[in-house]
Amino acid sequence: MLNSLKYLRPYLARYKWKYLAGGVFVLLTNAFRITNPRIVQQAIDYLQKDFHLSQLAIYAALMVLVSLLEGTFLFLMRKSMIVASREIENDLRNDFFAKLTSMPPSYFQSMSTGDIMSRATNDLTAVRSLVGPGIAYSTNTIFAFLFVIPMMIYISPRLTLYALAPFPVIAVLVNRFGKAIYRRFEKIQYQFSELSTRAQENLSGSTMIKWFAREEYEIEQFRHANEEFMRRSISHAKVQAAFHPSLMLTIGISIALVILIGGQLIIAGTITLGEFTAFLLYASILIWPFIALGWVVGLFQQGSASLNRMIEIYEARADIQEAPDALVPDKLSGEITFKNLTFAYESEQPVLQEINLQIPARQTIGVIGPTGSGKSTLVRAIPHLLNLPDGTVMIDGQDINRLSLKGLRARIGYVPQETFLFSATIGENIAYGCADASQEDIEWAAQMADIHEQIVDFPHGYDTLLGEKGINLSGGQKQRVSIARAILRKPDILILDDAFSALDTQTEAKILNNLEAFFPDRTVILVSHRVSTLQNCDLILVLEDGRITEQGVHNNLIRQGGLYAWIHEKQLLEDELAEVE
Repeated sequence: MLNSLKYLRPYLARYKWKYLAGGVFVLLTNAFRITNPRIVQQAIDYLQKDFHLSQLAIYAALMVLVSLLEGTFLFLMRKSMIVASREIENDLRNDFFAKLTSMPPSYFQSMSTGDIMSRATNDLTAVRSLVGPGIAYSTNTIFAFLFVIPMMIYISPRLTLYALAPFPVIAVLVNRFGKAIYRRFEKIQYQFSELSTRAQENLSGSTMIKWFAREEYEIEQFRHANEEFMRRSISHAKVQAAFHPSLMLTIGISIALVILIGGQLIIAGTITLGEFTAFLLYASILIWPFIALGWVVGLFQQGSASLNRMIEIYEARADIQEAPDALVPDKLSGEITFKNLTFAYESEQPVLQEINLQIPARQTIGVIGPTGSGKSTLVRAIPHLLNLPDGTVMIDGQDINRLSLKGLRARIGYVPQETFLFSATIGENIAYGCADASQEDIEWAAQMADIHEQIVDFPHGYDTLLGEKGINLSGGQKQRVSIARAILRKPDILILDDAFSALDTQTEAKILNNLEAFFPDRTVILVSHRVSTLQNCDLILVLEDGRITEQGVHNNLIRQGGLYAWIHEKQLLEDELAEVE
């Protein structure tokens, strides 16, 4: 636990003055807290003599004043430390999100969205409780013991010994229950991650669930996961429920001993009634720190369990590491070279094998091949979305591993197979890669992607707010918005990875015709399963099983009679059959 808490040192140091101020306020709180029992002691002993109401009024006024000061400094303590914990929570959340955005797409293939969200919410809240109430009340407990126990010893060392006799028992209880709380809370958090993942997947895939009429199955799966979460929560609650009564029982025995022994001391005349009353008040002051001790231990155990889960993400290393002296290109000519590139997501299954290819600058390259032949993997290497060996991919003669990731990707426009749109307006989605784009620029890009007329037909035009992942657009509309988003950047390298798959051939032809004047000034990579999309490319690559088996221009590839020619003939036949129907 202590090793994980060391991770919070930089955050605590950032707000050390607030914590130091809080410590001073705790000191003053306890200083005034121990004053009231002394006033009560003097007032009770004064009552045993000839007393005057005016003097009693002074005692009462002093008690009110001291209580007011104690409350004021307690408020200031909470204001300092609890506010600092909220600021640390803010910093942790920002760093958590920044870390996630720095990780490559491959990282999220092994981490579910629900698990990440659980760590960013429940776990972060537990860590905040650790650095807020956890530190505040543990500090208060320490000072309470340091202030109160000497006062108790001053009244009666013997009585103090009986009052503190249960302390070793409490230490054992805290140790045993603390470990049990840690284990159970960690299991709860992992189960909550699974529950969050299942809920997130069901919400995202609600249409698919209805198509296959699997509502009852998903409800049953969620019920099982929820029941397991409930069982783990009940197990944790049982430990917590046993912890506090155990402390209270031990403290109750201590108070009973104090009353029994204290009564004998009063009868023997060893201490006065006022001193005994003050001693009981001091003992009662320690009751809350004793209880808080158990609560704080729970906070620390839960917080450290959650912190360990967050550290797993904070310390995760991206498989793509940018060189410290990485070059930031101002502009790319777009020359791309592959040198004997072999790549595998799984070491025993190469997706690309011995790729050797020279793509001249400002050329339009087509890529075609069967499903799973490595087309998307090939183009994902260009914006350095893959962990590539040194010297296997060169951009303008520079090893891609020597180029700044941000600088490289800023010069590339990329439309992936799986279109993703944000829950923002259509205009904001198009301008996502160009924050300073004007409305005219946005409309130009939309016209190039043949989506402008459909956008203006929406009730709010470019200000139409999209649902999650652009759910209120058709597949073809989403692809065209994505194309507009990519070309608005006017990139030096444009990659369209099967970007026309949801479009009919007429719309595709219209967009390609619009882009004819756009393509010559940059290197363009067109991935498609349609020969008609690629037939005008300067170079066409045919991939099979991760290897380039054919390359050339359209007419030459037709004459070769290979896979490209077969795909072409097959698609011509399909078009003829479609016309007959």
